[in-house]
Amino acid sequence: MMVVSKSKKMLARNTDDAVKPVADLWFSIEPCDNDIILLRESHIDPYAVGDIWLVRGSKRDLVVDTGSGIVSPAPLVEAVAGKPVTAVALNCYYDHAGGWHNFSDRACHPLDAPNLASPDAEQAAVGDYLNNITLWSLPWEGYRVEDFSMTPAKPTRLVEDGDSFDLGNRTLKILHVPGRSPGGLAIWEAATGSLFTSDMLYDGDHGLAWPPDDPETYCSSLRRMRQLPVNCVYAGHYGTMDRRRMLEVIDEQLADIEQRLSL
Repeated sequence: MMVVSKSKKMLARNTDDAVKPVADLWFSIEPCDNDIILLRESHIDPYAVGDIWLVRGSKRDLVVDTGSGIVSPAPLVEAVAGKPVTAVALNCYYDHAGGWHNFSDRACHPLDAPNLASPDAEQAAVGDYLNNITLWSLPWEGYRVEDFSMTPAKPTRLVEDGDSFDLGNRTLKILHVPGRSPGGLAIWEAATGSLFTSDMLYDGDHGLAWPPDDPETYCSSLRRMRQLPVNCVYAGHYGTMDRRRMLEVIDEQLADIEQRLSL
């Protein structure tokens, strides 16, 4: 059952003088199939912040993406996990890797590591997405969204295509799926047919983010994911989708990109 975040009656003002509530609980929690938990920053438009997925294992848990980091997800994740946790950043964007620095065990692809260690370029684009419209409530009184800063961090583990995360009773394989970011990753668990796609694939109102960093490579990565016997996609935004919808979304995106490239 989802734990719905509440807001205090106390109000705070942000810099554009609009009144916003101060959140009591920043994250919502939703159990999913296959011992996977969805955490959301419920006070940010899902367009502007990514989903956080906690995969439970017998010896270790894996947190796939870490949200914006406005409020650290680490205390909640570690309390739920009750065991060691590895945080993997599937890309280097603020809405998926903003909370990555809060974890002691951090994994990413080598090609995204420089941008995570020096996120100046990503920081410059944050305001296009995270702003006083997409931030619905404040994490604390006096918070100013324009002061958001992505904290630099270096990985403690670099992962490549074909590597895996061993959680004790389950193993998840790393797929290098560039096109959105050079070091873009997906996570595949063959035993359950679970695919974690971050920004590479999601089903939402704002559709395909155009242009991808590398449209042709992006299409190749989509085709690779399309061949997997997926039961459920745990996407970077807007929750899950089943195989039927995954195939529809991939085919729609491939057609869209091919049409744009032909113009």
